Amino acid sequence: MPDGVDLASLKVLVIDDQEFVRTIVKKMLSQLGVGTVIEAHDGNSGLDVVSKEAPDLVICDIQMRPVDGFGFVRQLRATPAVSQTPVIMLTAHTDATTVARAKELDIGAFLAKPVLPPALKDKIIKVLNHEAAL
Repeated sequence: MPDGVDLASLKVLVIDDQEFVRTIVKKMLSQLGVGTVIEAHDGNSGLDVVSKEAPDLVICDIQMRPVDGFGFVRQLRATPAVSQTPVIMLTAHTDATTVARAKELDIGAFLAKPVLPPALKDKIIKVLNHEAAL
């Protein structure tokens, strides 16, 4: 592949507390040719899944309960075995404060809701190629 990312070999974790959002993102990832898509319904369960499954990438909503996306990423970055896992945040909030918090936590990219497949693919490729996407 010219972009250097083999989507078919990827394992992607989708974390969102809204099942319909997880379903939509999962369907898009499948349409893009992502090999394995796993799900979690909040930051706590997401951390458990990351530890067990070691995904290549996490796509995570910011606004969740009881642990929001930033709390999840803080815990992820503090867990040595998985601290380098790339993260794309799903959000409706792309204000300067949110972007600044994301940079502090080494989040690879933001993806504004509603998510569109071309933008999703572009962000995945940029993040996995370690290109700045924020």
